[in-house]
Amino acid sequence: MGAPAILAEDVYREELAKVGAEDRRVVCVEALPRGARHAFETAHPDRFFQLGSVESAMVSMVEGLVTAGFRVFVCGLGAGGRAARRPRPTLPYLRAGASVVVPDTQAEPVELLRTPRVQIAAPSGVREIRAVVRGAARGGRPYHIRIGTGAPADLTAHWAGADDGDIPSVVWDVVEDPGHQADAGVCMISVGENGTRLALAARERNAGPAHAHLVYLDDSHLAAAAGELARRHDRFVVLGGHRGPYGVRERLRRLMPGCDVLEVPPSGELAADAGQVLSAVEGLRR
Repeated sequence: MGAPAILAEDVYREELAKVGAEDRRVVCVEALPRGARHAFETAHPDRFFQLGSVESAMVSMVEGLVTAGFRVFVCGLGAGGRAARRPRPTLPYLRAGASVVVPDTQAEPVELLRTPRVQIAAPSGVREIRAVVRGAARGGRPYHIRIGTGAPADLTAHWAGADDGDIPSVVWDVVEDPGHQADAGVCMISVGENGTRLALAARERNAGPAHAHLVYLDDSHLAAAAGELARRHDRFVVLGGHRGPYGVRERLRRLMPGCDVLEVPPSGELAADAGQVLSAVEGLRR
């Protein structure tokens, strides 16, 4: 039997433990199931706290830690696919200055999008998860980080620089000429692990559609991404991200009023396989 596949949540925990060894200001507050162990807890037990039953007290503790200069990560992921009790008062933790890590299935509160200081990230793949964790620890700015389930979906990313969070607003699967103008081609936009898996599966069947990948989803990054996307293409299919008036597709539609922006959900009862994605692409080409 082969070794079990590494999970995205494991990548996050292991990277946070590494960052904690380099920076003693990093603290972890986690809602793990009973009996589960965290890589950060094993390496730095004096800076690991189990999320208690009285979460209002935990928020006060986090506020104190942030005020004292610590870089606090509050996490509500499971362990090995098991469910964890998510930190319910997500916004109070963020407003206190902590970074919050939640499952990719948990939608952002609308109020989160109205909190400009918070950076929203949905990394996909080992390199992106590590970069986002390091960026959150280095910057001292609260991050809302969505971690996918299962094995990481790695994109052959062409962004340059160290793995420290310096990820561009748009990561192109295939590098294009920066001066490329909108043409008849349709561009897939992937968000999160599920959206990235679906986009890569579609490109395995048909390498024709362009593929743009988004990691940071706060308003400032999304506005920058919309400008770059609209300069290169005018028709898009969004894969991944949460649906609704504050989802990625609707926000991009508002930012790119002259473009067609469709959405194909990659998970749940409405999950679409690669063939459905390519059908949507062909429909936009006609």
